Amino acid sequence: MASLDERDITRRTLNFLKSHYRQRQREGATVLSSDMRGAGGIIADGFLSFPQVDGRDFRATVEATSRNSQHEVRYELRRSLLGWDSAAVSATLAAAGLTVWYEQGSLPVKQLGLVASGAILLFVFGLLSFVWSFLLRHLRRYRQIYAIEQFKQYYADEQWVAIAEDVFSNYHDDRYYLELRNQCIYNGFGLVVVRESKPPIMQVTPSRQDLFQNRRQLIPLFSQAELSKVIGEDKRLGWIRRFRSNRLIDIQEKFKYQIAVCLLSVAVAGGIFYLEWKDRPLLVLDYEEYLAEMAKAWQQNRYNSMPDTIPPNQYKIDTPFVWPPPYRKEESPYLSLGLTAEPPPAPAPLVEPEKPEADFLIAFPEVEGLITYDCSRLRIEGEAYVVQEGVYPSYSAAAARIAELRSYGLETSALWLGCFSGAGRGYVVFFGPVFRGSAETARALSIYETQLGDNVLKIGLEVRSLSPNFQR
Repeated sequence: MASLDERDITRRTLNFLKSHYRQRQREGATVLSSDMRGAGGIIADGFLSFPQVDGRDFRATVEATSRNSQHEVRYELRRSLLGWDSAAVSATLAAAGLTVWYEQGSLPVKQLGLVASGAILLFVFGLLSFVWSFLLRHLRRYRQIYAIEQFKQYYADEQWVAIAEDVFSNYHDDRYYLELRNQCIYNGFGLVVVRESKPPIMQVTPSRQDLFQNRRQLIPLFSQAELSKVIGEDKRLGWIRRFRSNRLIDIQEKFKYQIAVCLLSVAVAGGIFYLEWKDRPLLVLDYEEYLAEMAKAWQQNRYNSMPDTIPPNQYKIDTPFVWPPPYRKEESPYLSLGLTAEPPPAPAPLVEPEKPEADFLIAFPEVEGLITYDCSRLRIEGEAYVVQEGVYPSYSAAAARIAELRSYGLETSALWLGCFSGAGRGYVVFFGPVFRGSAETARALSIYETQLGDNVLKIGLEVRSLSPNFQR
C-alpha cells in the first residue's frame, strides 16, 4: 500500500474540516488554502476560514504529517531544559540542606577543610542532578513535539494535527502516539488520522476556548500567490526582510530563571563556607609535648657543652641547682661537709630596648637580650591564664629576673599587667605561653613544678587569671 504524502493529507483533511464546520453560522463562503506562510517562519500546511456573524473571520489551520515526516509528531527529549531544571532543583536542595546543617552547627567543614567540603558538596550536587534528571524526564514539559510547538507560536480559532494512518505502528500502546494524543488534549488541539481508502478518523476535537489565555498573537497568513504579490510592493520590503519563510521555528528555551536560581544557591553556599572559614579553629599546640621537646633540646645542648672526658650519663655539678630531674633527695646537703658553694654566675647584661616601657618581654635561646613588644601586638581575647613566677614593679626589675632565671637554664617571659583592665600594675614574669583555659594552665603548672624537682631556688609558681577586657 502506497503511503500518503503531505499534499494528499492536507487536501483530505481540509475536505473533512469543510464538512465538519458546515453547520457553523457564517456570512460568506468557506475558503480553503494550503502551504500558508506567516511572519517569524510560521508554516501552515492547511488553512480554512469563513466570515462569522459577528464580522470576525473564523480560522482553522492544519499541520499535516506523512510517514516521511513522522519526526514532526514524535516527541524528542528537551535535554537542555531538563539539565537546567535538574541543576536548579539540585542546587536549591543542596543550598537548603547546607543552610539547615549550618544552623544546627553540624557542618563538618572545620574537620574536613574547605577544599574537601567543597568537593563533597559538588559530588552531592552532581548526584542530585542525575537523580532529578532521571525522575523528571517522563514529564510532558520535557517531551517536545514539533507540530505542537508550531501551533503554540500563533493564534487560530482551531488547530488540527493530521497524520497518515501509517505514521505509527499501532494506535493502542505506541508511546509516541499516546504522547501526541495527550498533548493535543492538554493544549486544546484537534487530532485526525487520515486513511487512504476510507474517511479520516477524528481522534481528538479541539477546544472551543483558548487554553493559552490570549498569550498567543494573531499572525496574518499568506498563500504563495499572495506572498509573491507582497514581495513586489516596495512599501512592504521592510516587513519582508523580517519574514524568513524557509526558517523553522526556533523553539530553543531560555534558561534565565534556572541560571538565577543556580547563582543564588552558589551565593548561599559561598556565604556559609565563608562564615565557616572565619570561624575556623585556631591551631593550639599540645603544651605537654612542647615542654617535653624543650626539655629534651635543653638536655641535648647540655650534653654537647660537656667535656669529652665526662661520660654522657654523668653530670658535672657546679651549681646548687641541677637540671633536669629526677634528683636524689636522700643525699645530705654539701654544706654539712664544710664546703662553700660557688656563687651562681652573674646575669648576662641585657640590651636596653628602645622603649623602656615595653609591655611584653620575651627571652629566646641563642638571642642576646630581650625581644619586646607593646600591647597592640598581643592577640589575646576571652579568657587568658599564665603560670606566674612573680610580679615586679618595673621593666628593669622584670628584665633582671628573666636574666637571672635564664642563667639557670629557665626560659621565662614578662607581661605588663596594664595591657588588661583590672589586672593590676607591674610586670608578671611567667613560664611558658599564655593559656586559653584554666584546665590547661593547671596541667602546665603541674608539669613545671615536676621539672623544678627539689626547687632549690625556691621558685613559687601559681596560676594567674588575666582580665579578658584587653585594652587596644
